[in-house]
Amino acid sequence: MPDQSDANGKGARIVLSGEYGYKPWVARDLPMGATIDAQHASFIVSNSRNSDPGLVLSCEVGTLPTNSYPVVIRNCPGVRFIGGRFDGQVPLTSDWRPTYCNSAALLVRDGTTGATIEGVRARRCWDGIRFANRADGFRLKGSWLSEIRDDAVENDYLLSGAIEDCLFDGCFSGISLDPASNNRDGMDQTVAIDRTLIRMQPYLAKGEFTHQAPIKATEVSPSLKITGSIFALASAKMRGFPRLRRTWQKLIESRDNMLLWLPDEPIPSELPLPPPGFGLMTGADARACWAAARRRWVASHPGVSRFPDETP
Repeated sequence: MPDQSDANGKGARIVLSGEYGYKPWVARDLPMGATIDAQHASFIVSNSRNSDPGLVLSCEVGTLPTNSYPVVIRNCPGVRFIGGRFDGQVPLTSDWRPTYCNSAALLVRDGTTGATIEGVRARRCWDGIRFANRADGFRLKGSWLSEIRDDAVENDYLLSGAIEDCLFDGCFSGISLDPASNNRDGMDQTVAIDRTLIRMQPYLAKGEFTHQAPIKATEVSPSLKITGSIFALASAKMRGFPRLRRTWQKLIESRDNMLLWLPDEPIPSELPLPPPGFGLMTGADARACWAAARRRWVASHPGVSRFPDETP
């Protein structure tokens, strides 16, 4: 299992292979344009020291091993990270707050500008992929994330970037553009979302089963270009109506998109309906649309890693 010491010179290539388990792998200060090939590598993601965190025993208490950040990329401008299978052990049935021990399968930060993340397969994580300070100009493409307990993609530093041809299948929050600090302002940045499928999934949060909006937007979030994408809402009790309204307000380009209301219950009157550029389907038609789109995506991405217990 080579590490970053194998890299030298511009365009260096690092090949990761085998089972890393709970051992984190860190790339730091790689030369411009390095490639990290993790197509035959697998990692465990674990954020909780017990399997059922609650009010008495939070995720910080217990004896289980943790691996909060299995792969971290720091100060590697222009890096290309390919593949990688991240199998999460993050509790999915406990309430959100006691389960919140911060974690992400892949963390990109500290001067890693212009990174390309491609072909990642991750499931049952807290956050899927996180772009943090000075990781602007990122490109995430052809990646499959499922059963994500919080954000499929966290971009709370409000960076510019692109999310292309991805499948986020069952997440509490799709793409977070919500600054953790009042000093951040992304209004002069743009995030482009193209040919990406996002299905929300209800999880227990503050005592009820619900989910957030596909995009967690605020007044200072970047502008949005959304094209050829599908957002599927799964809970009649979903939260995030104000965030959904802000998402529509942040749009500077919108075409060939669909908003799917998957429940059989009527759309709540307070749900902000999408602007031009989005079609709308509900109920059985919406579920059939999602199933077909998901099936096409999976079939057209045979190179993305599968888990042993997944059917072809």
